[in-house]
Amino acid sequence: MTAIKHALQRDIFTPNDERLLGIVNVCKAGKKKKNCFLCATVTTERPVQVKVVKVKKSDKGDFYKRQQTWELRDLTVVDAKDASKENPEFDLHFEKVYRWLASSTAEKNSFISCIWKLNQRYLRKKVEFVNVSSQLLEESVPSGESQSVAGGDEDALDDYQELSTREEQDIEGMMEMCEYAISNAEAFAEKLFQELQVLDGANIQSIMASEKQVNILMQLLDEALGEVDTIEGKLSSYEEMLQSVKEQMDQISQSNRLIQISNTNNGKLLDEIQFLVNYMDLSKGHIRALQEGDLTSSKGIEACINASEALLQCMNVALRPGHEKLLSVKQQQQMFTDLRDTFARRLTNHLNNVFVHQGHDQSSTLSQHTAELTLPKHSPLHRDLLRYAKLMEWLKNTHREKYEGLSRTYVDYMSRLYEREIKDFFEVAKIKMAGTSKEAKNKFATLPRKESALKQEPESLHGSSGKLTGSTSSLNKLTVQGSNSRRSQSSSLLDMGNMSASDLDVADRTKFDKATCR
Repeated sequence: MTAIKHALQRDIFTPNDERLLGIVNVCKAGKKKKNCFLCATVTTERPVQVKVVKVKKSDKGDFYKRQQTWELRDLTVVDAKDASKENPEFDLHFEKVYRWLASSTAEKNSFISCIWKLNQRYLRKKVEFVNVSSQLLEESVPSGESQSVAGGDEDALDDYQELSTREEQDIEGMMEMCEYAISNAEAFAEKLFQELQVLDGANIQSIMASEKQVNILMQLLDEALGEVDTIEGKLSSYEEMLQSVKEQMDQISQSNRLIQISNTNNGKLLDEIQFLVNYMDLSKGHIRALQEGDLTSSKGIEACINASEALLQCMNVALRPGHEKLLSVKQQQQMFTDLRDTFARRLTNHLNNVFVHQGHDQSSTLSQHTAELTLPKHSPLHRDLLRYAKLMEWLKNTHREKYEGLSRTYVDYMSRLYEREIKDFFEVAKIKMAGTSKEAKNKFATLPRKESALKQEPESLHGSSGKLTGSTSSLNKLTVQGSNSRRSQSSSLLDMGNMSASDLDVADRTKFDKATCR
């Protein structure tokens, strides 16, 4: 970049009486074109003019040419895009916005710093700088009244300095003392050279005379260097101690993070354990009820119902992802399955025994029909079975096959019971009808009857037989064997049992019809 700067100064700006103060290699942002150079220049003649010149390398050769020029006073805004990050892009706002992409961020910052200095010196802070680092501007702030552009640019600006009033007076006084200064320049120069030699000799003598002070000064400097070495040693030890403390603090911080992670993991693990304990734990009382609970007493049945519902709830709990892989969860689920199968087997065996016992119940014999011609009621049996309703529902939800088999067993044994009771009912009815017919014959043989009574009696008997026709026909449909002999016996029973049938209560006969229709 230095060679290019010198070449541009020699070939382009020196012929135009301009000095090159700042340069940056750029290209237009967002476009793939050849690179060019933006140059900040000032004129050597007064009044000073500050310009920004765009220089482009010629396509035919290695020489450069001026392509476009802007006056710095026309510049309104310099936008560096980002003050906190390194970004080579920047914008210059003249009559329109020019977007540039520098070859490096350092070149961009150097060029913006040069523009800022020129703005401070010649334009009285007219240009606005946006997104420019404050540190970059602070480094460019003048430290004195005569402070100018820093570095090589500052040397270029300070090549020409006007003489102060005192300097002019001293030169005029010296020239008056030497009247021949104007007419004989060589004599004047010779006199100045002699005076300079006298001053140099005086300076050398002064230095030699101050050798003692120099030795003392050197000794003091040596002592100061020793103190500096001591201080540097202490600072090094302090730095090592601080580095050790920093490493320890980093270890403590890392340990704290690990402790926090461990606490978080322990909390999550505790939540998972509490979830499993709360929803997959079956009390010992429920386990005992499922294994050994009394299925005959009301208290034992209630305990079994509660235990079966708790077991079903534990088995249907929605496990979270990964729970099914835990050994304890697998063991708990296997225990629930074993308890379910054990209790289902106990419940099935018990209810099967109950159904068998009720189906073989011998209390419904012919002796129950001797007092009154009605089918026996099964309310006690039904009340006894209603206690197992919830357990049957549980069995239906957990073991469908056992439930269906138990249902078939119940239907089989109860149908046998109803068939036996209906058969006994017909036997008792036949016996009653036969006994009633014999008594009627004896009464007809011994007792005198009036003619009106004889006429009225057949009508009542005929009406009674009409009332019993529907019931007997329904009973005949439910009999196991529908032979002609059975139908003839039923007809004879209707003819002979008018008196006993007329004595039946209407409500009892309705219940009887409903029972037989089933």
